[in-house]
This record gives sequence, structure tokens and C-alpha cells, in this order.
Amino acid sequence: MFTLFLPNGEVTFSTMFQEPLLVVAGGRRPAASWLEQVFRSFSARWCADSGLVYCLEAGILPDRLVGDGDSTPSEVWNRAVDSGVSVSKHPVEKDLTDLQLALFTAGKELPGRPVLVTGCWGGRFDHLWANIFSALWAREQDVRILAFADDKECLFLLEGNESLELCVSERTNGVVSLLPLTSECAGVDLENVRWELKDSLLLQKHPYTVSNRTEGKGNISVRLQKGILGVYCGWL
Repeated sequence: MFTLFLPNGEVTFSTMFQEPLLVVAGGRRPAASWLEQVFRSFSARWCADSGLVYCLEAGILPDRLVGDGDSTPSEVWNRAVDSGVSVSKHPVEKDLTDLQLALFTAGKELPGRPVLVTGCWGGRFDHLWANIFSALWAREQDVRILAFADDKECLFLLEGNESLELCVSERTNGVVSLLPLTSECAGVDLENVRWELKDSLLLQKHPYTVSNRTEGKGNISVRLQKGILGVYCGWL
């Protein structure tokens, strides 16, 4: 078992993982206090391009910076270089996004290391779509993304023959949705929410398992037999 601790809750996976890598991307800015708490609980911390800005604004410095620098002010980029941050600079004209570059670099340098991504929400829908489905692509590069998370939203990724327990006891007005990231997710159980599931088959093309409620019933339990399932939690 492995427990991922976040300021807005904790999730325990049935699978054992080594300590995750934190990657701060350049989407919606996480709350500085949230990012600082998360940052200090990880020993390996990377940024994808303008995620660097969010880190410096929170008074923290990443270990590694990956990207093309097109969305980061040059003085901020140079500050990271002068501070000894390891930098992988890429051309602006490229096929991969900065987050994809960071994930694939992690696959080469830290194979098998799980990842938590923040700075990934908000903004353009095409960016968000690419971010989420990059998790499946990264899996082909020996990178397991455990979660996309910030202070407002979290998406935990569950694979076949795994389960998780999510503790959100202090956030009783939470929304829970199950999002199949593969064409089918089979043998899905969902407990301690308003509408529970038992041995259900979820189809990606029929996304009806959205906007469930925590209602303060205790730890949310999700089990999956086959597929890759996104377990989404948001707070109103």
C-alpha cells in the first residue's frame, strides 16, 4: 500500500510505489500555500516551463527545469539557472508539450518513478485534454502518473486490479466523478458516496458517473478490475 498526502486530503493506493516525483506545469496556478506544502513533502521536484514562475512566487526552487522557455520571463528563467537548477532547454518549434517533455525525460532518467502533476488545470480545453491523456502516453515511457492535483481539483489514476481509499473528511461538500480513460473500465466498485456502484462496467463513450457526492460518509473506496480509471474530486 502507498499513501499520497495532500493538503486537501489523502489517498491510499493498494499498490506499493516508490516516492513520487512532483512536476509543476504551467496551467492554472496552484495556491501558493498549497504548493509550498506539497513541494516540501517531495524530495524530487521538477518544473515544466512556466511552472517555474509558480514555484518562485511560492518561495521555492525546483531541482529540474524542462521546456522551451516561451512562457517564462527570461529573467525568471535566468534566475533558476543562476541558482543552480538543472535545465533541459528545448526548441520552441517542437511536437511535444513542455509537460510531455518533462514526463518523457523522467521516463528516461527516473524509470518507474511515479509522478504527481500540479499546475495542470484550467485554461484551454485542448491543453487539459492533452495533459490528461498524456498520462496514458507516459505509461508507455515507464512513467506512472498517480494524480493531477491542486487546491481545487484532483484526478487520481487507478489501473486494473487496484483499489484506492480517499479521505476527504474535512471537505464534506465534495464532488466525485469516475472517468474511464480507456474504452472500458470493468469491475468498478464505488463506496461511501451518495450513489454507489458494484461490479459495474463503465464505458468511455457513455460518461454518466459524474457529480457524485461525498456527503461526509467517511473514506471513499474505489476498486477496479480492468482498465484505467480517473477518480476525480473537486470542491464547491
